[in-house]
Amino acid sequence: MTEARRRAYLEAMGYDVWVEKPPGPGPVRLVVGPGEGSDLLVCEAPDASGGKLAADIARALGTDPVWAWPDPEHDPGRPTLEEAVADRLFTHLLVFGEELARALFGTSAPDILGSSAVRVAPDMDELAVRGSAKRTLWRLIGGRAA
Repeated sequence: MTEARRRAYLEAMGYDVWVEKPPGPGPVRLVVGPGEGSDLLVCEAPDASGGKLAADIARALGTDPVWAWPDPEHDPGRPTLEEAVADRLFTHLLVFGEELARALFGTSAPDILGSSAVRVAPDMDELAVRGSAKRTLWRLIGGRAA
């Protein structure tokens, strides 16, 4: 008898069936791009870091930001967000999108991660089409400590 069928019989007889929960996904690994600045900008995919909007964001920051995105291959040799911040001593971390922030931090993003102040901006797709999203981003960029 298969495990699923056995569970179904026990449940039908009114027994509580306890099933071991599979382990959750491991920490998100990042592909960290080139750059020497103290700003780490994390977006959903590498193509978001190469467009006109990304260039505008870099100019607004006035630095040479480092872009990163989740590693689609989940290579354990790639750094986690915490490792990337600690290794490169980033002082500003900007995550694009609430969904990505939840994947990286869980329920809520911290204000500080290691040496870095953390801010969550609207995602890049939203920034491309909504003026209010861009205003939110510019406020976040303008409000950061130099």
